[in-house]
Amino acid sequence: MKIGLFSDIHCKLPGLRCALAALDDCDELLCAGDLVYQYRFSNDVLATLKRRGVRSILGNHDKIVLHAPNHPLRDSTSVDPSWLAYLASLPSSLALELGGIRLQMFHGSPWDDAEGRVTPYIYPQSGGELRQLAEIDADVIVLGHTHVPFVHQTERALVVNPGSCAEPRDGTLTPCCAVLDTSSLSVEFRRYDIATADPGAETEPHR
Repeated sequence: MKIGLFSDIHCKLPGLRCALAALDDCDELLCAGDLVYQYRFSNDVLATLKRRGVRSILGNHDKIVLHAPNHPLRDSTSVDPSWLAYLASLPSSLALELGGIRLQMFHGSPWDDAEGRVTPYIYPQSGGELRQLAEIDADVIVLGHTHVPFVHQTERALVVNPGSCAEPRDGTLTPCCAVLDTSSLSVEFRRYDIATADPGAETEPHR
């Protein structure tokens, strides 16, 4: 089974569309959060995720929009209330069994708070935090938040961060997504140039 992984869209629909096109051969699609920006909202991004059947979680930016006192986007005429409600319906984390593996997905870490104020960054060099992830009862742990793609094997689980599908922060100019093969527990990173990519027409949701 192939699982498509991406994260940190931040309202950028072209990046999302490119990621979906790059992952078109996948059986399932997972998004590790930050669908919107702290002070920007995209009805189209949320509509696309729902239409494509993507299983998404909330990131810190999403939580701030939903929970910060008197946040202006919640009363903005540009925000469709139905898509705000859809955002609010998403979980902060996911635990799934797919293709015979146990997978848990978090935005920053298992220790993220409920309102987006505390969201640790875990990088390939974050030794202490990576060792703590070995306590999670899973075969694969998916993270986002840093916009830096990496794979790390803990004592128990394979940790995968697909990077950002729209805003790379790893010293490259190319956004990134990833494919997890559940039979081999291997990860393939897929990069693209949003400016030159042709994501083509959207297809029906993955099942």
